[in-house]
Amino acid sequence: MHLTTLCNTSLDNPTQRNKDQLIRAAVKFLDTDTICYRVEEPETLVELQKNEWDPIIEWAEERYGIEIGSSTSIMGPSIPAKTREVLISHLASYNAWALQGIEFVVTQLKSMLLTLGLVDRHLMVEQAVLLSRLEEEYQIQKWGNVEWAHDYELQELRARTAAGALFVHLCSESTTVKHKLLQD
Repeated sequence: MHLTTLCNTSLDNPTQRNKDQLIRAAVKFLDTDTICYRVEEPETLVELQKNEWDPIIEWAEERYGIEIGSSTSIMGPSIPAKTREVLISHLASYNAWALQGIEFVVTQLKSMLLTLGLVDRHLMVEQAVLLSRLEEEYQIQKWGNVEWAHDYELQELRARTAAGALFVHLCSESTTVKHKLLQD
């Protein structure tokens, strides 16, 4: 169902957005990226965020040669202009259909960095979803799970994220077949 939605959205382009607009929409999430916003308490959640999210930020900084950082301020981290330029340049290498998929995943995970990790196959869908829901999972462990609500939300987020990642990969891959001449 989600793949069909992505295909129809890419075919119809109901909002009439071009490639640059799709890129800007995805990069806009850097300002509010889930893994860049940290809490100051409780200490166990602070430590969990540091242990789980810092490696993703470090990976992205090394992979793309950018600076991201994190913040406990409501204003969030200050994202350098060069970081935006690098990511815009990277996203420009994708076609419009793949960009529709990338934006879809970014809006699901609320994170450009987790999406890049997923698209680059650094993260699996389950990992990316877990990392995007880290604070919620912490609260579930502390207060308990509402099975009909939390479980449904988790499975739906996994399905949407997996569909978006698959869509990006399918729209980005190309294969060629080279036929060799057989000699007698």
